[in-house]
Amino acid sequence: MGLKGFSGSLCGGGSAANLMALAMAREAKAPANQTGVRPCTVYASTEVHMAVPKAVALLGIGRDNLRMIPVDADMRIRTDALEAAITADRKAGLQPIAIAASAGTVNIGAIDPLPALADIAAREGLWLHVDGAYGGLAALAAPEKFAGLDRVDSLAIDAHKWLYQSIDCGCLLFRAKEPARAAFSGAGDYVKVMTDDPVEGFAFFDESMELSRRFRALKLWLSLQYHGRRAYREAIAGDLRHAQLLAREIAARPDLELVAPVPLSAVCFRHRTKDNKAILRRVVARGRVYISNATIDGRFVLRACFVNHRATEADVRAIVSEVVAAADELND
Repeated sequence: MGLKGFSGSLCGGGSAANLMALAMAREAKAPANQTGVRPCTVYASTEVHMAVPKAVALLGIGRDNLRMIPVDADMRIRTDALEAAITADRKAGLQPIAIAASAGTVNIGAIDPLPALADIAAREGLWLHVDGAYGGLAALAAPEKFAGLDRVDSLAIDAHKWLYQSIDCGCLLFRAKEPARAAFSGAGDYVKVMTDDPVEGFAFFDESMELSRRFRALKLWLSLQYHGRRAYREAIAGDLRHAQLLAREIAARPDLELVAPVPLSAVCFRHRTKDNKAILRRVVARGRVYISNATIDGRFVLRACFVNHRATEADVRAIVSEVVAAADELND
């Protein structure tokens, strides 16, 4: 993924990875003292995954100190609004500490402008974290979409999404170990005795909030050894192609409407005249394809997301035919 020199820790999923990343950001930029957490602010787009507000709440930063920044027409964070919010908070005497960007938002797969965010983070002295739990691993197949990823401080990814592993297999990658150790390390002689490296003085569990854990690494390591990285790149590229094919199939039908860009593998669309909630219920009941839903600009829409290496072009076309059939059945 181009993250030279990064290390990290496997964890339960994207929620745990985002929580650990923001704990590291807090310790790096506004470390807690004997009286507790220091007041600080975090910035994310209105499209950010719910894991980030949860993490801000759990860390004691407080949801009121999470600034939800508006997005542009492509549903990416607006850097002008972000800079204005940071400036306003500094004038109010608050301490900004982190930007929580997205590399593949949950609704449409939008990728925030990482180079511009890296510039802002460097200029303002902020931690730049990226939630790439869904989309980040697409950098293996389409690195041009993820320019600037090598400039982040931390990145959350889920191998149980785009490395096709069984759940759970999340991961937090980070540039420097010191913030992780500041947030998670033990203390005193216990660390010195248990460490794998007596010279360095830290054990693997000093860079994660987890101590006992399942052997998540085994399935991932075996899969990579058996299939090789090329197979994963090709599978991810196939998922991206399937999303573009679905977008074209939807555009070719006058009764369907594509409602958002398709930067990765999530496709959001709607029937122009029928009740889309009823259509979704009927599609699922028919049992041939499974799609989900999203809310785009306040509208309920249908959502298909490709993260399955077994998907075929026939499966893609079946989504359209099933949605149309379900809509027709609503007339019965």
